[in-house]
Amino acid sequence: MGETAGGDPCETSPYIEKTKYTSPDGKTASVYRSTLYSNSPVPFLACASVFNVWVFVQGFAFFFFLWWVLPGWLSTPLFVAYFANMFFTNPQETGTGRWDKACKLDSNLAICEYFKMRVLVEDGVTLSDDRQYIFGVHPHGAHAFGTQAFHLSPHSPLYRRFPAVLEKTRFTCASVIFLLPFFRELLLWYGWIVVSRKNLERHLGLGANLGLVVGGEAESIQSENGRDKVVLDGRKGFVRLAVRYGVQLVPTYTFHNTDTFTFNHSFLAGPRLWIQRKLKVCLPVLWGRGGSPIPHPAPLLVALGPPIDVPKRDDVTATVDETLVDRIHQQYVEGLCALFESYKGAAGYEPTRKLEILEAPEKSH
Repeated sequence: MGETAGGDPCETSPYIEKTKYTSPDGKTASVYRSTLYSNSPVPFLACASVFNVWVFVQGFAFFFFLWWVLPGWLSTPLFVAYFANMFFTNPQETGTGRWDKACKLDSNLAICEYFKMRVLVEDGVTLSDDRQYIFGVHPHGAHAFGTQAFHLSPHSPLYRRFPAVLEKTRFTCASVIFLLPFFRELLLWYGWIVVSRKNLERHLGLGANLGLVVGGEAESIQSENGRDKVVLDGRKGFVRLAVRYGVQLVPTYTFHNTDTFTFNHSFLAGPRLWIQRKLKVCLPVLWGRGGSPIPHPAPLLVALGPPIDVPKRDDVTATVDETLVDRIHQQYVEGLCALFESYKGAAGYEPTRKLEILEAPEKSH
């Protein structure tokens, strides 16, 4: 569903601003922005404490601090219990760590408001409660900040437009991220799961929707300020999943996501690229505002495109038609490019700026 019979549900929120946009090719869209924390320091504090350059190490730093200040008889059993829970339980696969109250906190909008994030939904886009979806999130950048638009906060524009769809949506990330102390708990509370084929198939089989940062670490390592690059040529695994389970694909694009940090590509470029290719771990060299770990407040625009229709299937164990996979993959690429071209003006891009489609590493194997 989209707008209800009574009109746009976002218009009933006192904390959502709505404008209309008409693209050069004649398409119209609704553009939303939450304003719950206008003129408040909360958005800055949220970004400074969570989504910064050091987010992947600050949990370990906190553990060392506790080890230093607490007596051994207390710190040792605490650490053993914590890491035993990390390595011998699997909420990152089942999604059972999700905490609904945390998902629906208004404070989740603070990250969005730090970037003055706007959410654009093309007119006519509908998401039916009785269909399943895979949301493709592009580009990765240092952090895939576009995922923040999918929070279940009462004044989140996407949640007000498509509540039942977002309630069933699970976002995904690499298994290594769930080894980061404290940051893993944050992801688990929001229902994130590990991105493996077996796990994705499990959740699709249970009727969930999925959010995938399609480009992954191969895209993140190539992030560059002022350019829009997505790793999509030859990346068909997510399309194959959609075809097997009869799930519609929804392209989304976050304009300015690669401007949230300043990237350095020359420092140890060779070793870092080798690590990314061999170990599937991205080690970008970057910094934020004023040389700090805090992101630049780039004006993010998250655009949601029309779903790519995928035929329903009764037997998910049947062999997947690779010709159909190729055709739907091509439709997805074209849909993402059309989304970019239609709404880059709404993001303040120059008319000459283009979306670059990069080859996925698996294509050459």
